[in-house]
Amino acid sequence: MQATVRQATAPESDAPAAPFDERRFRSALGRFATGVVVISTGSGESLHAMTANAFMSGSLRPPLIVVSVGHRARMHERLMTDELFGVSVLSEAQEPHSRHFAGEAQSCFASSLAPRFAAVDGLPGVVLLEHAAARFAARIVDRHPCGDHTLFVGQVLVFSLDEHAPLIFFGGRYASVACAMT
Repeated sequence: MQATVRQATAPESDAPAAPFDERRFRSALGRFATGVVVISTGSGESLHAMTANAFMSGSLRPPLIVVSVGHRARMHERLMTDELFGVSVLSEAQEPHSRHFAGEAQSCFASSLAPRFAAVDGLPGVVLLEHAAARFAARIVDRHPCGDHTLFVGQVLVFSLDEHAPLIFFGGRYASVACAMT
C-alpha cells in the first residue's frame, strides 16, 4: 500500500507554494471515525441544540470535556455567553436526531420518535436527550480560539450512561458498531 503525503505548508524555498486543497483536507479528516453528539444549551423556549462530532474528553481530574464549535454556528454565540451546556452522545437509533439537529427536517418526527429532552436536576438551563448512549452536563470553564472555531472546555457536573451502541460518523456517512456492550 502506497500513500501520498502532502505538506500542509510549503517548505521554505523560492518555489511557488501549491494551493492548499481544503476539500481534500476535509476528506482526510473524515477518515477519523468519530461519535456523534448533540450539544444543547438553554431549556424550554430558549433551548438551542446542534449536531457535532468535534467532542472529546479533556481530563479525568478534574472531569473536563471539550467541544469545538464553528464561529458561524448559532451555537457559538450561545456558548460565548451561556455558562452551562449539555452533550448527548447519540445512540445508533438516534441517527434521525443527528440529522434533525444538523438542519435536515425529519418526517418521522411526526410520531412519538421526536427528540425528547430531559431536565437535569439542580441545573436550570441544561437539558439532555433521552435514550442517548451517554449524557454530560457541564459548566464552561474556558474558551480557546482555534482558527475558525472555538474550543469550549466544560467541567462535568453530572453525567450518565446507558447500554446503547453509539452512532458513528466516518467518511461523511453514519455507521454503527457491532459489539457487546459491557
